[in-house]
Order: sequence, then structure tokens, then C-alpha cells
Amino acid sequence: MKSLYIISFLLLFSIFSAMAQDKQGSSPAVRDTTAIKYLNEVVVSALRINIPLREIPAAISVVTPRQLNTMTKTIAADDALRLVPGVRIDNGTGGSRVHVYIRGQGVLTESGFRGVGVYIDGISINNPGGFAPDLYDVDWETVKNVEVVKGLAASLYGASATGGIINITTKDGGDKPVNSSLYTAAGSHGFWKILGQVDGTQKNVNYRVSYSHMQSHGYRIHQSYMSDNLSEKLTWTPSAKLTVTQLLTYTSYFNQNSEGINLGRYDTVGHTAANTDAIRYNEFHKTQRLTGATSVKYDFAKNQDITVKGFMRFNNYRETSNNGDDYKPYVNPGISAQYNLHFGKENLYNHLSLGVDYQSMTMNEHMFAVPVWKDFNNNRIDSYWSEESFDTQTVLINQVIRQRSTGVFLIDKLDIAKKLFAILNVRYDYVYNKLDSSTVSDSKVFQKPTFRIGLAYDMAKAANIYASYGSGFLVPTEDELYNNPVKYGGFNSLIKPTNSMGGEIGVRGEIGKMFYYDVTGFLINSKDEFYRYSVPGRGNNTAFFGNMGQSKRWGVETFLSFSPVDFLKFDVAYSYSNFRYTSPDSTAGHWIPQSPEHMLTAEASVKFLKHFTLTLNAQYQSKWCIQVDDSIYFQYHENGQIRSSWVNGFKLFNANLNYAWKLGSLKGDIGVFAKNFLDEQYFGFTEPNNGPDYNSYQAAPGREFFVSLRLRL
Repeated sequence: MKSLYIISFLLLFSIFSAMAQDKQGSSPAVRDTTAIKYLNEVVVSALRINIPLREIPAAISVVTPRQLNTMTKTIAADDALRLVPGVRIDNGTGGSRVHVYIRGQGVLTESGFRGVGVYIDGISINNPGGFAPDLYDVDWETVKNVEVVKGLAASLYGASATGGIINITTKDGGDKPVNSSLYTAAGSHGFWKILGQVDGTQKNVNYRVSYSHMQSHGYRIHQSYMSDNLSEKLTWTPSAKLTVTQLLTYTSYFNQNSEGINLGRYDTVGHTAANTDAIRYNEFHKTQRLTGATSVKYDFAKNQDITVKGFMRFNNYRETSNNGDDYKPYVNPGISAQYNLHFGKENLYNHLSLGVDYQSMTMNEHMFAVPVWKDFNNNRIDSYWSEESFDTQTVLINQVIRQRSTGVFLIDKLDIAKKLFAILNVRYDYVYNKLDSSTVSDSKVFQKPTFRIGLAYDMAKAANIYASYGSGFLVPTEDELYNNPVKYGGFNSLIKPTNSMGGEIGVRGEIGKMFYYDVTGFLINSKDEFYRYSVPGRGNNTAFFGNMGQSKRWGVETFLSFSPVDFLKFDVAYSYSNFRYTSPDSTAGHWIPQSPEHMLTAEASVKFLKHFTLTLNAQYQSKWCIQVDDSIYFQYHENGQIRSSWVNGFKLFNANLNYAWKLGSLKGDIGVFAKNFLDEQYFGFTEPNNGPDYNSYQAAPGREFFVSLRLRL
């Protein structure tokens, strides 16, 4: 209750300040020009064709510049996507290393995530097997908007998109020939970030180049992170028919890995504790990645156009742990082409698209053994950025993994009498995996057609009704294949793809230009659901994967936005999720791990004294389970103590105060961000584990403060 009083007081104070300003005759607040005009003006590109939101028969959330600009820290997806119902993001480090789930898809991955397709300016970050290793290439300060498609989008993007799509569009250059901007932020745990950008428009060329550096010591022991990010975007429009976009990103991300801990260590040492292996083995992740891409769109006839995109990605990845020192460099080229044809009459207009996606990846993995405990120097001094290693001459893994995927698709959208819209997506995917080493050679092929059909009826501005039904096809990623539970090296022969069928029905609308709502109900049935387990003797932190049986996911996702007056806006995102296994009998009725039943984010934003904006944010998640095993589903014994396999939920309260100003041609804003200001103690990420403790917990940060400064000339 104390927290509610604080929020109520701050909110009422801000409202009265704004009202007092108007009474004194000062200029009234101007309506936020970056606020979304939902049904009439928003055009969504995440469905591979540009479609007004009111014509889309699918659950889609759009993250606006206004929502992105209230992020003072601007480094992680959990802040950026906070108002998207149906999306859960685990952040166990406070940095950019996150796990992303949409409608429960993507849970239980060892690192990164799968089942969720992520695109940056139309270029996939998922590899041919659908695995997204991270979101390090996204500098959220350079992002213009985000579109999130929820549900079975596999018929659009293949096996990487069973859970949905996150479509990220970065900013373009400004209208003037040369613009420059600077962003800097600093805060708790030694955090600081600086970004410089130059952009503009020169005749028929629009460009943007930015570079950023950030680092932090982390809030737990052995949890520092540091990154460098270069982002370049150039669009050349030599004529009205031809557009060429060239993209280049470079990412270097280093983070110490404090790992999860058991509850016994959490109780005795506290929430800043690292795993006992973390410092001893200097556990860390290091990623260096360079991606170049080109997209060409050509309108070769009045109602026909073609888009061709190609990219080349070079990635160096290294992970040290008590299991070994693992090197995974890879090369990942890809190309896609899409032909669009528009034809018909006013009462029956057709938008037809045919396309193909192709990717390949070659990874050379080398894993060296590390010494056993008794051979270590226990007095090793830990330092923030050390890459000190302890490799022995023993090679645990020496193999080459090759992947390639080909997908062909058809999209057909019908506009019927200006009110009714139908979409059919059909796709066929072929995913090939090949492994070669000195001791084993193996291959795996996964292939399947998928579809999705939907209807949207624009009955009225206040009630836009939509429904869809489709199938999904989730293949094992390379992590799930080459984490072999039988021996070091070789493919996991025990795992097969997950197949899903499901549908959704929803309604969205605007009432009086003040109120927008979007409510969706969905049901997804899956067969051969993935699950995660450990093998004794293979290290406490090694994850292996298999197929559980069947599951049923159903739920309701709601987004509400209310702006009764120009200077005040309320947003609410709520998800009810009932995700359970239905077979085998040993787990029937058990909740799918990492899937809380309730998730709520409520946000209020008020403008006052002309230049100030105060944003108050509250987040709530209910409890979730970690384990699948029936014998420890409810409780287990840890070193003689009875522990629950359920993780308590949490309530977080955040506040952001922003002051915008202008001095001649120089514009800027200053922000102050208080995150978790009531200092809630909770876990940011949990995962199953073997041994006497069974579960692994990573404590989330407590109270944090950040300040930021933006300058644009």
C-alpha cells in the first residue's frame, strides 16, 4: 500500500502542476506528436507486405518512439517491450543478454532464444536453424519503432517464428544535409554509455552513422559487461521506382558470467553472490559480429514490384565455464527475394506475393578442457575485463557444423468491399544440418509445410474484429542438436521438431480519439514439446534437450491506452497465460516452466510546466515453476532442506522524469530514471539444474538510478 500512496501522490502532484500552468495563462501542452494513431494511420510491415493495422487479422503490437524515448538507460529489450502483452523477457544480468518468450515459446534455451524471429531493418538475426543468439546488434537509442507479431507466424518466416516476430526498424537520417547528435547516460553499478551519431539527406541519399560504447560493473559479483556498437544505414533513391538500402553493423559484447546459484548460497551470501565456479574458472561470454546487408526494391510496373535482400554475417563467439573453453566462430550468408502483384476491382482487390528465403551457416567449434578444482590457484584475483583462460591440452570437441535452410512462401491478401480483409500464408521449409569431426559424421533434415489464414472485419472505428488459424514448425537449433547427452561431440539423436496448431480471435478499436484497446484470446496445441534437462557428470551448467509430449497454451492479451486530456496518458498491458503439459501422464497438468500466469505493466505519463514529462511505471508478474520432473515439480530437497520449485513473483515500480529544451538550433533533453525504486528483491532469470540443488537462480538488480542527456544539432 505504501507504494500505491507514493505513486498516487506523485501523479496527482504532476496533474495539479499542469492544470495550474494552464490557469496562469501559459501555453497549453501540445499533444504528443509521436503518439500512435492506431487504426487509421499505422501501416505494419512485419507481415512482409505493408498493411494498415485495421486490415490485419493477427495480434500485433507497435512500440512507438514515445515509449522508446522514456527509456533513460536505452540498452535492453525488457525496457523497450515492456508494454507488449504476451511477451516475457528475462534479464538476469541487467545488460543486453536477455531471453525472449512470446506466448511461452522460446523458454528453456541455454543461451539466446529460439522460436521467435527477430528482424532489424528487414534482415534476420536468426540463423538457419532459427536460433537468435542475442540482441547485441540492437542499439535501442537508434530504434524508430518495433512491431511484434504474436502467435504462429511460421508461415511467413519459417521455423524460427513459431512464437512470433519482432520487427525492429532503425531511424533514418534527418532532412538537413548534416545533423549530429550525442547521447550519454550514467548510473548505478558503474554504468555509463555514450553514443555519437551523424545523419542527414544529401539529394537522393539518406544516411545515418552511429557508434556507442557502454559498460557496467554489474550488480552481482563477476557480472561486468562492456559493449561497442557501430550502426550504419544508407538509402539511395535514384528514381521513384528504385530504392537501394545498405546496412552495416558491428558489435563487440563482453560479459562476465556470474551464473545461477542455489537457494542455499542465496540465503547465506545474498543476492550479489556469484556461482562458486564463476571466478575460479573466469566464466565469461565474448561476441564479436560484423553484418553487412543490401536491400533493393524495384517497381518495374504500375502494380508490380520486387524486393531482393542479401546479407553476410561473420561471428566470433567464445564461452568459458567449468565445462571447458568453447570457441564457436561462424559465417552466415543469406538472401531473400519477394515478388508482389496488386490487381482487381474496387470491391475485390488482390495483393499477391511469392518469395524465397535462403540461409547457410558454417561453424567451426573447438572446446578445450579446463583443469579440475584441485589444480586451481584459489587466490586468483578477479578483474572486470580479464579474458584469462585455463585451457589444458585436452580437446573435448573439434567439429564443423553446417546448416542451410530454404523456405518458399505465398501470401495472398484480399480486400473485400472495403470492410472485410482476408489473408492466406503458405510456406514450405527445408532445414539441413551436417556435422563432421574426426570421430563422427552425422546429418539431420527437417522439412514441413505451414499455413495461416485470417479474416479482419472493420465493422467500425470502435470495433475492428479479427481471427486467424494456422500451424507452426519449430526445429531443434544447433545448440539443441550438438549438446549431445550421450557423449561429447555428435548430434543429439533423441530430439525431433515440435509441431503446433492454433488460432486466435480479437477485437481492437478507438473511441473518441481518447481511448484505444486491443484484446486477443488464443489457443495453441503442440506435439513433441521441447523440454530441458541435465545429465549428472557432464557439469552443473550443461543443458540438454528432448521432447516432452503435448501441451496446451491458451490465454488473453490486453492492451489499453487512454488519454483524457492532452497532457496525460495511461497505458496498460495485461497477459493471462495458462500454459500446461497435457501428456505424458507424469507431467499432465503441470505448468510449462518460466510461464507466469499473470503479467501486468501499467504506465502513466503526464506533461507539466511546458517542458517536463513524468512517467510512472508499475510491473507485476505472478509466480512460475522451474522444473518439469514430477518428483520435484512442487518441492525438492537441497542439502537437507525442503525447497519449493516455484519462484515467487514480483512487483516493480519505476519512474522517469524528462526535461526537454531548445536553445537556438540546439535541442536536448535531460532524463532521470529510477528503476525498482522500492528495492524489490526478486529473481531475473531461473533455470533447471541437476545435482542436490536442482534449480539455478540469478538475482535481479535492486534499486537503481540513472541520468541521461540527449543533444541534437
